[in-house]
Amino acid sequence: MSEVQVRTGCPASRDVDVLGVPWFEGEAPRGEWWEGPATTWLERRSESGSTEPSGWVALGSEERPDLYIVRISSGQRTEASAVRAAAGETIRAARERGARSVGILVPEFLEDAGVAWQAAVEGLLLGDWEYDELRDAKRRTQPPGTRILYSTRGGSGGERDAFLARGAALARAQNTARELIALPGNVVTPRHLAESAATLGERHGFTVQAWGEEKLRAEGFGGLLAVAKGSAEEPFFLILEHGGAGGDPCVVVGKGVTFDAGGISIKPASGMEDMKYDMSGAAATIGALVAAADLGIEQRVVGLIPTTENLPSGTAVKPGDVIRGLSGTSIEVINTDAEGRLILSDALTYAQRLSPVAIVDLATLTGACVVALGHHAIGLMSSSDALAEALIAAGELSGERTWRLPLWPVYRKQLDSEIADIKNTGGRPASAITAGWFLRQFVDDAVEWAHLDIAGTAWAEEARGWQPKGATGVGVRLLHEWLRARS
Repeated sequence: MSEVQVRTGCPASRDVDVLGVPWFEGEAPRGEWWEGPATTWLERRSESGSTEPSGWVALGSEERPDLYIVRISSGQRTEASAVRAAAGETIRAARERGARSVGILVPEFLEDAGVAWQAAVEGLLLGDWEYDELRDAKRRTQPPGTRILYSTRGGSGGERDAFLARGAALARAQNTARELIALPGNVVTPRHLAESAATLGERHGFTVQAWGEEKLRAEGFGGLLAVAKGSAEEPFFLILEHGGAGGDPCVVVGKGVTFDAGGISIKPASGMEDMKYDMSGAAATIGALVAAADLGIEQRVVGLIPTTENLPSGTAVKPGDVIRGLSGTSIEVINTDAEGRLILSDALTYAQRLSPVAIVDLATLTGACVVALGHHAIGLMSSSDALAEALIAAGELSGERTWRLPLWPVYRKQLDSEIADIKNTGGRPASAITAGWFLRQFVDDAVEWAHLDIAGTAWAEEARGWQPKGATGVGVRLLHEWLRARS
């Protein structure tokens, strides 16, 4: 994949096959040679009553590229996500058209030109991602080989290059996470995830430890081992570390269930094939470590990944069983499909041994979060207002938006058990919140902690903006913006 180029000014000739031009609702196109054709297209669109947000203006000229006009809501004029989405949509459209080169006109509306450049390069590299390595070579599509950002704003080369490098590194890290998520469960087993993390650590410069079943038994990881009982695959606990400038770490915990059939509380057959993405939190954690290492952030970061399969078998944990995890807390298992919180309870307990500055966990934890927020926001729960506000700000900057849900004490009562210290589900009412409350029980009050439920945002059923259909890698850029701000 070639590097993204930046040129000041507008294309005066057919530098590229396709040029993406952002169009703000309610405004006439402003520019050079494309103003007339674009205005004509918009007029025809209006007369025909078309509701299509974007479309082609084929100029049919050897001197000029074809135009792809991208509609942007006028309310998004100040948002970097608008630039990111316009670039992503343009390159996806160009790829479908078979274009060999593509450009995007970077809008001038952002106060910080560097943020616009970063968002544009992210959009180009994220929007162009497609995992097709398992297809026959004849069925693979070729991405545009040349990508150019056209900007009418100045800026020193060094400053601009820094923003471009950051955007490219973040997009590559997120695409790394996407690839892990996209692979099927018979490829990405817990061992494969451990080996992939080790390979990426060697390549990018962070350390990786992998604890297998024998070590987990010796240490007392009862939650992870209980979930793993139904599978023939060995569970692992991965410890990834980017040293940064040293000091106490920020700890990121990612759920790594490489395939989730629900255990004895088996899921419906319809859609079960998608449960390969139940390790999206783990993939995002790996991607965040890749980005931290590549961009050399000063904050020390530790990533923790409990990884297993959740399958039904004669040895699987059963509803009604009582288990003890690393914390020593007794847990009544009401539903074996609420397994993510069991393995995360061990990881959160271990995380506190590291004297963390803060702990953030990511998990495709509950279908209830999808019902509550759909596919447009991450459910956020936190014991700390300051941490929650920092993650919300990072989400807005990265375009990976969050919405905070309450952790009022009244919800905790739904987890009371008649036989154990706590049960792993609190019933259907507010089940996304009670899942967060379960995790909260394994973090000391003095530790800043936040939970990100990415169940609705980890997989895209349709392409939009910079996101192709399929694995999203959500959380990588959000975590990086949060970690960078702390640095």
